[in-house]
Amino acid sequence: MVVKKTTTAKKTTAAKPAAKKTTAAKPAAKKTTTAAKPAAKKTTAAKPAEKVGGEITVSGNKLMKTLQTQFSKKFEYLLLCFIIDADRTKSVNVKCINTSKTISAARKKPSDKELSMHGRSKVQSIEDFFWKELGIACQIGISNYSGHVLYFPLGSFNDMTLTAANEWAKKMGCSKISTALINKASQGYVF
Repeated sequence: MVVKKTTTAKKTTAAKPAAKKTTAAKPAAKKTTTAAKPAAKKTTAAKPAEKVGGEITVSGNKLMKTLQTQFSKKFEYLLLCFIIDADRTKSVNVKCINTSKTISAARKKPSDKELSMHGRSKVQSIEDFFWKELGIACQIGISNYSGHVLYFPLGSFNDMTLTAANEWAKKMGCSKISTALINKASQGYVF
């Protein structure tokens, strides 16, 4: 009988790994719960792409070309161009800087000020912020105007809000800003 009790104890020990297999099923349930969360994030990620309302925020860790893309999605006829300093006041023959850098890597001045661009922002205010606060030359341009692939209107255009400038460019027959044009401007394209 003593031998049988020892054998019975071994059978009880063998049953414990089966309990571990039941415990192993719990992580599978956790994976299912975790997998559902990214789907919810994708839904909220669509909000910045909206063209009506909302703001575009400028932060130091944002890539310059990402900012350009967001800007042209919101204002379809306008392009935010980052240019070499010497070309700041030109409307043609302007060279863009490479926009593969983050805002903080490209800036020449430290700043703790933030900028949110929205339809009521004036063209000149955006350009001035980048230049005076960050030391980055930029201009807001249009495409296919007066025989130029890209053109920077000066004068009264700079006093317009972004919404008004976008509408003006549309009325003047300018083209919507394409991804290809943004990519060219992001690679130092001279126009």
